[in-house]
Amino acid sequence: MTPETLSALMARVPEWHGVAIDLRPLHGGITNTNFVATVGGGQYVVRVPGERTELLGIDRANEVEAATRAAALGLSPAIVGVLPDVGTLITELIPGRHLEPAPFAERLDDVVAMLRTFHDSGPLQGAFPIHRVVEWHARDAAAYGVLPPPAYNRLALQSRRIETAFAGAPSPAVPCHNDLLPGNVLFDDRDGRAWLLDFEYAGMNDRCFDLGNLSVNCGFDAAADEALLRAYFGEVTPARWARLQLMKVMSEFREGMWAVVQQAISTLDTDFVAYADERLGNCERLAASPEFEQWLEDAAAPID
Repeated sequence: MTPETLSALMARVPEWHGVAIDLRPLHGGITNTNFVATVGGGQYVVRVPGERTELLGIDRANEVEAATRAAALGLSPAIVGVLPDVGTLITELIPGRHLEPAPFAERLDDVVAMLRTFHDSGPLQGAFPIHRVVEWHARDAAAYGVLPPPAYNRLALQSRRIETAFAGAPSPAVPCHNDLLPGNVLFDDRDGRAWLLDFEYAGMNDRCFDLGNLSVNCGFDAAADEALLRAYFGEVTPARWARLQLMKVMSEFREGMWAVVQQAISTLDTDFVAYADERLGNCERLAASPEFEQWLEDAAAPID
């Protein structure tokens, strides 16, 4: 999409009709193309979806619902406009920065408070059933000519075992972000507060997936994992610890299979083969942990 075409689309936002719109690229992200729009003295983020992103588990209507919910709760930037026919979401630009893992871990209380608020906010229409998501990714990649790597079958077996363990003490699904990369948490330079960004994959899921997803994406060590669980639940129990560790496995499994789908559909200049190999390799290392069997046993107990 050219800047001229994008400007014409954005002019359909009622408040921007007839107003000069200046666009500049906003770098970062490996799914979409992003711009900063300067309009009448204000600055906004305009996200232009990549190709066939529905195959990555993205439903744009579900994204809008989740992002609207988060904005209303004060967890994410305000939504300025939506262009549903092209899947474009326009949000307020928040000045801030992303943190590296060590300083990020020092801000866990702020991040966990946001997650708890979102998790407790009531059902969303969309769902992100993590054990089905990895299966859908394998199916969709194959449909576009990319067969899942050999690790898939081994990890699919472990996914089923994890699902069975959690079923021993079912925990209700809650609204989850499902993509808690460090780049999706912004720390505001003005007042130091934190914001959640990018609700493309948000939907109903197990709350422990968000915790495991955050942990593995930020490279937390055991001490940080304990701090995460204490901040979220108040104390660490064997069941909570086990579910966190097992959802780290599922997070890496999903991320690796997401990259396999990207190999089939993406036109971005990104080495998705190497990315998938890295994530699935880490997933296999986590699943090969000597504590894995104990985690399965402990995860069958209630977390509350």
